[in-house]
Amino acid sequence: MMNFFSKFFGGALFLPPDAVKNALAEKFPDVINIEWNKSGDIYEAIFYKDSIEHIANFDKKGVLSVYKMFLPEGFLPENIKSKVAGKGELMNAVMINSGNSITYEIIYRDKDLVRSVMLLNEKGIILEEKLL
Repeated sequence: MMNFFSKFFGGALFLPPDAVKNALAEKFPDVINIEWNKSGDIYEAIFYKDSIEHIANFDKKGVLSVYKMFLPEGFLPENIKSKVAGKGELMNAVMINSGNSITYEIIYRDKDLVRSVMLLNEKGIILEEKLL
């Protein structure tokens, strides 16, 4: 039956190892709509918690390596919001927690509708900025 569905969805449907599923349940309880992807030795879970999309990457032993959360504008820290305010309209904001280091990836567009992406640290310092 799994081969039948994989023909329609373009790949194998799978569940990650128990260690990975258990780690997700422990670190992110009460999530819904979990979708699993695998790239090399990394298991990626895309899910919703409190109506917000999250992405978490685990190794095969269930160790969390990267966690991303898509942020509505009201959830952005003020120091990050202020950096975007002078640049243009906020299009997308993602908080990235990697190795207990938090960064924010912001996509915005200027008055000419040109989109750019910037990466900021948690203090609001721009680490990188480029046109999309």
